[in-house]
Formats: sequence, structure tokens, C-alpha cells
Amino acid sequence: MHRRVWGFLLFLPLLLATALWQSNIKTDISAFFFTGGSAETAIIASNMQTGELSRRYILSIGQTSSSNTPPEITDELRSSLSEVAEIKRVWGPSMDENEINELISFYLPYRSHLFSLQPEIEVTSLFSKTSLHQRAESIKQGLLSPEAPIVKKIIHNDPMFLLSNWLQHYHSNKKEESRYSTLIVETTPSGLNTRVQKTIKKSIEATFEALNSAYAHRYTLEMTGIPLFAMAVQKQVSKDVMLVSSISTVAMLLLFMLLFRSLRALIIVSLTLIASAAVASIVTSIFFGEIHALTLALGTTLIGICVDYPIHTMVHAAADRKPPIAAAKRIWPSLLLGAITTIIGYTALSFTGYPGMQQIALYAGCGILTSLTLSRFILPYALALKTERTRQPSFNFSRWLVISRKLNIKLPLLFLTSTLLLIGLANLHWSDDLSRLSPSLSEIKQQDQQIRSRIESIEPGRFILLHADTMEHALQTNEAVLLKLEALKTVGKLEAYFSIYPWLASEQLQQRNNHAFSAQLTPAHIKLWRKALEESGLRPSMLSNAAISTLPPLTMEKLLDSPVGRYIAGQHTISADKTILTIWLGKHNQSALKKMLAALPNAEYVSQKDMINEINADYGNKTIKALAYGSLIILLLLTLRYRSPAHALHALAPAILSCAIVIGCWGISGLPFGMLHLLGMLLSVAICVDYGIFFIENRALDMKVTYQAIVLSALTTIIAFTSLGAAENPALQTLAWTIAPGVFFGFLLCPLLIRLKIDNLPR
Repeated sequence: MHRRVWGFLLFLPLLLATALWQSNIKTDISAFFFTGGSAETAIIASNMQTGELSRRYILSIGQTSSSNTPPEITDELRSSLSEVAEIKRVWGPSMDENEINELISFYLPYRSHLFSLQPEIEVTSLFSKTSLHQRAESIKQGLLSPEAPIVKKIIHNDPMFLLSNWLQHYHSNKKEESRYSTLIVETTPSGLNTRVQKTIKKSIEATFEALNSAYAHRYTLEMTGIPLFAMAVQKQVSKDVMLVSSISTVAMLLLFMLLFRSLRALIIVSLTLIASAAVASIVTSIFFGEIHALTLALGTTLIGICVDYPIHTMVHAAADRKPPIAAAKRIWPSLLLGAITTIIGYTALSFTGYPGMQQIALYAGCGILTSLTLSRFILPYALALKTERTRQPSFNFSRWLVISRKLNIKLPLLFLTSTLLLIGLANLHWSDDLSRLSPSLSEIKQQDQQIRSRIESIEPGRFILLHADTMEHALQTNEAVLLKLEALKTVGKLEAYFSIYPWLASEQLQQRNNHAFSAQLTPAHIKLWRKALEESGLRPSMLSNAAISTLPPLTMEKLLDSPVGRYIAGQHTISADKTILTIWLGKHNQSALKKMLAALPNAEYVSQKDMINEINADYGNKTIKALAYGSLIILLLLTLRYRSPAHALHALAPAILSCAIVIGCWGISGLPFGMLHLLGMLLSVAICVDYGIFFIENRALDMKVTYQAIVLSALTTIIAFTSLGAAENPALQTLAWTIAPGVFFGFLLCPLLIRLKIDNLPR
């Protein structure tokens, strides 16, 4: 055995071990198709991938009976889950004593600062005789309620109980529950870190089961949240990767055994492909720090592309009386040119804007170059160890070649293809909806809707972004928007909203509140207040000292440095020259909300789905350019190679006509056509042009031998991409039914369109 072969066999296990050790597989579909370029899109990408909302579970604890009393197990479950590793905090609609004391201690000094969004109106109305009497009565009721200790603590420093207004703002979006109780569990790791989240989910379920056993299993637990969706997607993608890999591998094994009937040939080619995949995985993981599962799934299709180079080497070596090394040298220029054109197609993917396509481009490029290198410098030495009979394909595929040579239908073919394309384009149903490419997950989505219907929660993916140059301006914009949101809420067009107020107000508003109170604390109003207290049976001497706090306004810096800062996590982004605040929304009327915000230039209604589709449309423009530029670069490269634009066009013609046929068929079918279809067209062009190159150059000087190699290459590629159609993931299915037909038609058209004899071709 040649030393090169020995070296390869000894190095391969180390290569595989490195690939397995280096692998860090990611399954988040949003990370594959979407990233943030602007500040606004960066917020969306961050929220989807690592933001606070992505790290939350919503637990719904119900009862097996029809009782309308809240489940008793809730407080115990909350306490137990707080002790679980990787769980940052747990909370529900009601706060525990420590959280209440924490909030009171922090906000009590700012009771007047945050009193109202409209202090000039509400503070004035507060000091009317009726309002003062109602406030005195509310203090009395509070002192007689179970919350008397808390009320006493407040009114000792806040005689007019102004903090109650802040508490009212805080509770304004709360929804009463009956037979169901809700807990929010926030984890430390990202919700998309499925490996850790699986452990956390099991811990939540085990903790609940342990507690529920003491209650004779009277309660049920349901969960939703981004971590659960991420785990479901990860499970489906992993299943797809295994399924596609298995189908592709088995189909390739059967094809090789059927055609070559040589176990040795199968082993040699298999080791070449394994090494190519290992190198691609290692380089991609090192460069990106991770590798997406969809990259691996699409990477399995490289079996059909990377196997082209060993196949050509084997077929030409079998047909040549000279040693395999000589045959490999002779076809090397064609293989190299074909590999370069394919890599150009994959490289063009990285300019489409899709983050995942950059991974695929690098993965594919490394895999193709590795396979090409091994086919030239290792495989021939391995083939030299065996007789040519075992390498000779057992089937002859030259019948179509003979038939096509008798047909002179180039012009009718061009006419029919152009007509099909025009009809297809006229009926093409273009879609920028990226959600079609996401897994259906209907069962988990239905459960999510059921759980969220029991609570007042954020409507996923819809919020308001507020832009400003400073935090003060952003807070002022926030307050202007909230006044309008309250109006929508009053007329029933908005159920709830979650803003940075009442946690924080602009310094301007805080000063307006204090000034309004200072103006109203006149001797006459103090007298009215004392009288209201007396009429309610309270001692005025204890409660009539209604002095206003002289503290400076509360700032964002002080808020974030306090334990209370966690309540606004994820609702603000601060940079050197820009501040962005987020208002999360409950169920709402979109048209009414957009109309209301139209008059506020610094406020923007964001539908995550709509924005992603807009970005996807932008990606579409980039994809069209990438397709055009990729094809142009390939054309220029072929022109330089053949020193003739006409010959270059002949080599590219089958690929271009194949794309026209596929696009026309999609248009006539009425099915949606989008970005992934264009990406598939780009890849099919890059793959099919190889067949044109091999046809024109005919390195074997025998078209039947050359065509034999081309047929085998096309079969393996078609099988590889068709195997993607077995996946559940719509993105993989789309690529399957775009690329596989494109490669098939491109291969089929080669002998019909290419009939050149290039005598002066550089050898």
C-alpha cells in the first residue's frame, strides 16, 4: 500500500475525533435565517435568541377537579423551583413578602415623583373634598384588611398613601385567575441552549411531581415558553438530520454496490466523503464557534456533490489502460474548474444576507476542496492496488447520449423553455413569509395559546419601539405613548401593555408631579384632609403630615443598580448616541394602534413577523443579485478558460435553461415561491455547470466514458438532494424540490445543447 494511503488512513481517526470534539450544534431556526443589522433588528434578534423573554417558562398549575379555588401547591412549587440550579428567579401574579417589602422600601421615597402621567389634572382632582374622603376611607379599609402591617408601614412615611397610585399602575394589567395558577420561571442560560434547558425542564417536572404526590395528585402542570419551542425544533431538526443522512447514505451505498459491485470501491469513496465532512465540520465550527443543525442537514447533500470527484477519477481510471494516477492527472483541470464553479455558487450564498448561508458556504467549500484534493492525490494510489474490472461500472448509460445526438431540437427547446418561463413568471406566487419555513409544531402551539388565554400576557412578537438620542427624551416619548395606550385600553382596543413606567418616569414628569403637589398642599387643603380623616374615624394627628419628598428624581442608573432593576430587564437598549425603549403589548387592535402611533415620529409599532418578512424581502433582493453575480462570475471564468464567450455560454446553457424550467413549473403550480427557491436555483446552476464543463472538455477523448461519469455524478447529486424531501422541516423540503429537479433537467439538457468540439482546448 502506498505511503500516501497509509498516511490518510492513520490521519482519518484523528480527524473524526477532532470533528466530534469540536462540534457545537445549534438548532435555532431564527439564528439560521435572521440577524440584526440595525439597532431595531438587533433587538428582535436578541429577544429571539438570548433575550429575557427567550429564557422564560410559563407554568400553568390546574386542578383535576372543577374547583374554582387557586391551587394550594403554587407557593410551595415557587419556593422549591427557586432552589433549582440554572433557574434565576420564579414569580407569579402575587408577590411574596420579601418582594413586596423590597418594592415598598425602594419606591416609598419616590411616592410623589411617580404619582401620575398627568399630574396637573390628577393631583388637582386628588384634593377635592370627595377624593380626599375616598382616600381616607381606602386607608381605613387597608388598616382593617389582612395587609394591615404593610399599610401601616407605608402610611408611617406616606400619610396620604400616595404609593397606592404607583401600586395601582403596577397592578393595572393583572388578570384574576380562578382554578388555574401561573408561575413564570426565568432561567439563567438562553432558552435556545436546548442541552441545558432539557435538564431544567426535567427538574421542573420532577419538582412538581414530588410536591403533587403530597396532595394526592390533585393538580396538573402545563408549560409553554420559548425554551419548549426550541427543544421541539431541536428534536425535529435532529430527527431530520438523522433521517436525511440515513436515506442519503443508504441510497448512495446501494447505488455504488449496484453500479460498481465492489466493496473496495465503496470503502474507498466512503472514506473520502467521511474525511470531507469531517474537515468541513471542523473548519466551520472553528470559524463560527458553532455549527447549525440545518448546515449539517444540508451538508449531507454534499455527499452527492463531493462524490462526483471520486466517481470521475474511478470511471476514467477504469476506462484507461494507463495507471489511475495518469488518468487522475488528465482529468484534473476539468475537475478543478468544476469544483471552482461549484464553490463560487456556494460562496455567493454568503452574500444573500442569511446568516446560516455563510455557514453552508464555508462548509460546502471545505468539503468540496477536501474531496477534490483526495481524489487527485490519494484516491489514484488506492485504485492502483486493484484491477480495473472491479472499478468499471456495471451499467452503460449512453442510450440517452445516442438518442440526443440524433435530435436537433435546440431552437424548439429554447422556445418551449422561454414560453414555460414567461407563463410561470406571470403566475408566480411570490412569498416573503419566513414563517412558512418554520416547523409546524401544532400541538405545542395549541397548548401555548391555551395557557396564555388564562393569563394577561405579552402577545408574542408584537411591541412598540421608542427611539431617542437620550434616556430622558426616550422616557418622555414613552409617557406620551402611554397616554394614548390608556385611551385605546378604555375603548377596548388594547387589553394590556407593559412599559418601563411606572418603574421609571422622565425627570421632567417627576418634577411636574412634585410641583403639582407643592402647589396643592395649601392650608385649606390640609384642613380638608384632616376633616376627611376625622369623618373616617382616623386620628388626624398621625396622618395629616402630607409633606412631599425632597429627593432628586429617580434615574435609570440608580434603578438598574437596585434589586428592582430586574423588573425592566429587556425593555431598554442604551448606546453612546441612541436609546431604545420597548413597550410590550397584550392583545390589541393592530390598525387602531398603528393609526394612533402615526402622529408620534419616535414611536414605531413592530410586528416581529412582519419585520422579519421585510428583512426577508431585502434578503430576496440580495439573493437575486447573488444569483446574477454568481452566474456572471462563472461565465467570466469559463470565458477565460475557453477563450470564447460562445463556448462559455454553451457550458452554462443547460444550467440556465434548467432554472427556467423549474421556475416556470413552480409558477404554473400556484405554490408559493420565495428566497429559498432562489437559493436552490443558485446551487443548481453551480452544480449543473460542472456537467457542461465535463461535456465540453471530454478529457477521456471518449464521450461515452465522459457521459458515464456525468450520469453517475448526476444520480448521486439528485439522490442526495431528493433525500431532503423526507425531512419534516419545510426549509429542507423546499430545497429538495428545487435543487433536485434543477440538477435533473440540467443533466438531461447537456447532450441536447452542447455539441462542441474544442480542438484548441488547453490540456
